[in-house]
Amino acid sequence: MARGPRNVITVSPPNLERTGFLSLEQGFAGPSRATRRDWLLERFSEGLQVRMLRPPLRGFVEFAPCRVSWQPLACNGDSVVIERLEIDPGSRPSPGLGTLLRAAEEWAGYFGFASVLLPIRAEAGVSARALSDHGYCCVDRTVGKTGLWMRVLHGPTLLPFLPQDWQARTAALGPGLVVQSGGQSDEQHDIAQGLLDRATAAGLPARFDLLTCAEDARKRTVWPGTLFSVVLDGEVIDTGQGSLLQIWQEVRRRKRL
Repeated sequence: MARGPRNVITVSPPNLERTGFLSLEQGFAGPSRATRRDWLLERFSEGLQVRMLRPPLRGFVEFAPCRVSWQPLACNGDSVVIERLEIDPGSRPSPGLGTLLRAAEEWAGYFGFASVLLPIRAEAGVSARALSDHGYCCVDRTVGKTGLWMRVLHGPTLLPFLPQDWQARTAALGPGLVVQSGGQSDEQHDIAQGLLDRATAAGLPARFDLLTCAEDARKRTVWPGTLFSVVLDGEVIDTGQGSLLQIWQEVRRRKRL
């Protein structure tokens, strides 16, 4: 395989600690949503790829073949999906964006994949103009201002699409309080447990819904761009942004507890 750009580090299980990736990831995610090391290692074993920028640039990209992607989308087996793209918001346009996109594209091209897909929310810090400048076009949209961007490396290939059945997904969880999670964050697990304990004490039906694998996540995730959602009576009330107190206050307000 051709050598990648000099300002990109390939992150893998043997060098995970040495690269400083875990600290970088926590810096972007925040202390309450940092990814568990064990969870990340499981994703590596499935085929996840991670590339990070060398300092002083800050940013990273996580990508994987579609068949092992945890993103809720429908795509052909010849696609690579960017699971996560984080760029230092300090400068716009970010000088590292093209570098990270090229890293994913070069890997995909080397292994014969036909396209690279990027599901991303409008407020994620990467502009439509920047993606267009790097050869991506938006091929679908769904709730949460989420767009599906695609760069075709060679064709022909089938167009991917995003789910539109979000209401049916939340309704399938049933009544009461349901916390859905992929189990990637210890802090979010603590929030989930705190919510379930409070709901039970208040006499409110509550349960935990664990997404166990990539296929499960693609089919059942109730909100794009997150593996942690709080659902109350079939309606998403939090997508991993609120604290335990904030979410519980919203539950109390809605249920008049």
